[in-house]
Amino acid sequence: MKRTILIAAACALASALALVGCGKQTDDQQAVNDLIAGSDYTNDTHASNYGANDTTLDQPDTLQATESYGRIPFVRFRRYVPASGILRSVNVQIPAYAGGPNTAALATITWTINGELRTMFGTTTQPINVWRKPFTDVGTRKVYLEKYDNRWHIKKISPLKIATQSAAYNLNIVSIHAVGLLSHDTFDLTTTDTLLTKDQLPWFEPGDTVIATVTVRSDGDSCWAFLYHGRPAWPHIWREPYWRTGTWTFERAWLVRQEIYNKPCVRPSINDAIGWGTLWADTSKPYVSASWGIPYIIRMPVDTVPADD
Repeated sequence: MKRTILIAAACALASALALVGCGKQTDDQQAVNDLIAGSDYTNDTHASNYGANDTTLDQPDTLQATESYGRIPFVRFRRYVPASGILRSVNVQIPAYAGGPNTAALATITWTINGELRTMFGTTTQPINVWRKPFTDVGTRKVYLEKYDNRWHIKKISPLKIATQSAAYNLNIVSIHAVGLLSHDTFDLTTTDTLLTKDQLPWFEPGDTVIATVTVRSDGDSCWAFLYHGRPAWPHIWREPYWRTGTWTFERAWLVRQEIYNKPCVRPSINDAIGWGTLWADTSKPYVSASWGIPYIIRMPVDTVPADD
């Protein structure tokens, strides 16, 4: 009888410890979720408006020799995404890797974006026809975190990769190159399958001019590339078309001084490639796009890198 009671007590203690451990991990997972949702390094809810504004034909920048570059043909477009069209999920893995410490976490953020592309490109009819193409884009980003000082900290993030689900052909961004003329910072990215520390993210001075180059590849249609970069006010994203410098290369100058600056901050950027027939054809041509997103830091050389939140 005594042995039975001891066994029952041991089982009860083991169950209690298991519940405590489960509760502790749940608390940690919630803390990681809260940090990711509120941090400018990972909070891309405003970046979901990456197509909500219109495109103008004005391309003012300080890029030299633009007369030899290809200019975007006339087009007006936006991606209309209803409030219910964005599904966001976060999978938090603690420990980050099998056999690792419980003070390291790996979070995978997934966005599924369901919307409608609306384009106007023909000028021979009045009013101009508006073409509508439904789309589903899926975006993913990984975040590596560590816990110390009794709280979680973002240590590394991957670029945000967005691609059309079940696309009719393969359209991919293969590299991004950016140079700050004041900061002298050079940023190169050739894959989204990487985790970058905050010090590895691009940073620019408040009055900087950035020369950005994006290279794409496609086994189907041609495309055009667009640059989205941050601003503190609504709609939080400016969209500007690149100049075409080659069959698959695009370039433009990005004026950071237009963004307003009062302290070191983190802002989103997206390089967006959209299929030619997606923009300049009726509904007989499919919707295809591919994007890479990288947060960037605006600060003076003497400033420290902004904190997680």
